[in-house]
Amino acid sequence: MNEAFVALNWQTVPILPARSPQAHKGSFGHVFAVGGGPGMGGALALACAAAYRVGAGLVTAVGHPSAIPYLAAYLPEATWRDWPARFGDLPEQAVLAVGPGLGQGLAAHDLLLEIGTLSHPQVWDADALNILARFGPELLAADAPRLFTPHPGEAARLLGVTVAAVQADRAAAICRLQARYGGHWVLKGHHSLLLSGAGHWLCPLGNPGMATGGSGDVLTGILAGLLAQDLEADKALSLGVCLHARAGDLAAAQMGEASLLARDILAAVPLALQELAQNHDGN
Repeated sequence: MNEAFVALNWQTVPILPARSPQAHKGSFGHVFAVGGGPGMGGALALACAAAYRVGAGLVTAVGHPSAIPYLAAYLPEATWRDWPARFGDLPEQAVLAVGPGLGQGLAAHDLLLEIGTLSHPQVWDADALNILARFGPELLAADAPRLFTPHPGEAARLLGVTVAAVQADRAAAICRLQARYGGHWVLKGHHSLLLSGAGHWLCPLGNPGMATGGSGDVLTGILAGLLAQDLEADKALSLGVCLHARAGDLAAAQMGEASLLARDILAAVPLALQELAQNHDGN
């Protein structure tokens, strides 16, 4: 790889544009979060809540009926579609967050076969990536803005190599992922790497306490919520990854790394957004 990965500066990452006084909920996009297989409703609820917390106007959860209690208890603001879902009636401003608690059964495969034909902006994570590794790039039949968010294990499956090989040269791994599948990428981990057509970056923020179940679902929802507000993919990627990491740092400073839960990261997202806005106002 010839290009170095440049550390992002939290003080200067992109921010969301100011909201018009005439805005309404339709002005800020509609996220459809697809996941929530049996036993995994919490993952879907976290992703939906994260999309709302960064400003998405509407969020609809698409999942197995067993996930409904999680949404009802955790996020009454979200609307709902049962599996098996079809996406022919998606609104123009729809963004898809695919994978939180999805599972790898036949229903999940069928959902992704259709989603791969859609041109709406998309975020792919978790089991969506595992299914993509099984099908290969041919699953991505339509040209669409796509953000992919693998951890090292998922990256290894997507490339057909070992996790040790990915970790031995993370920069080469993320470049190979983009070359094979296209799109915009974050390879999660210590100093997550980001790769898009606009640049090669690393995120210097974050802490080991974020290595906890559901943390990736929060990131998926954040990225989808930013895309829903018409942020360009590379800007959504850099802002979303840094926002997620900074929220994790704020939460860890309050309660310690060992006690950190994904919902603590989510709770700190508004604080991180306010901090970022203040940084820009002061420059």
